Amino acid sequence: MLGLGYPSLRRFVCGFVLLFASVGILIYAAQYRWFAIPSVKAIDSAMIIDSQSWFDEAYADGVRLYVMHAVKWGSCEPWAKTEPQLAMALKAGMKIAVYTRNPKCWENGILAAGALREHLQFFAIDIETDPGVPATAAMVSGVQAMGVRPVIYSSSAMWQKIMGEHLKEFSAVPLWDGDARPEAHSKWVSDVLSPPPVAYGGWNTFWNMRIGVQQAFEYTMHGVPVDLNSFDGSFLR
Repeated sequence: MLGLGYPSLRRFVCGFVLLFASVGILIYAAQYRWFAIPSVKAIDSAMIIDSQSWFDEAYADGVRLYVMHAVKWGSCEPWAKTEPQLAMALKAGMKIAVYTRNPKCWENGILAAGALREHLQFFAIDIETDPGVPATAAMVSGVQAMGVRPVIYSSSAMWQKIMGEHLKEFSAVPLWDGDARPEAHSKWVSDVLSPPPVAYGGWNTFWNMRIGVQQAFEYTMHGVPVDLNSFDGSFLR
């Protein structure tokens, strides 16, 4: 049979079975979280924060990434607060990134970082039901052309509503997942696999796991409302 003697055939079959068993164990491990992704605490905010000591205290609390809304709320005008606040976060030891609630404002959102653009970890293309603007290939390529990594921010429910038949066209872009839950307020831990990932858009599979998750809205940190997140530390550079 195929030139194989019985011992050789047995070794071949056993090797084939072990291979599939190994794949099965990896999938099972992913489902039941037998492995851990090196995670860090992150915050996102659209608030004015004028105090260096605030960022220093947040860093002391374990925050390692600050994601800032970079244009004036309700417009595409670059926000004058963006560069100074990013500078304070960097000085405190944090890494930085930016987003705009309307993804059409991506260019001015990046420009608002000014001289700190080269320090941006990413620009988040924010796909939410308000304002309901879908992602486009031009947004992704435009962000990349400005020397910044693009990521997609969305959630399973919002992505389905906004993207329609184009659900998996952006699976090659890293996902910052939205799954905020009240319980994160009382016990915030850095774990990009918590809450458990829900597969959508080609993301949150064993081979294409999200790189960040928004875990709680409007947490008051040293007097300032922020959203709590966890990010894959290996994605940050």
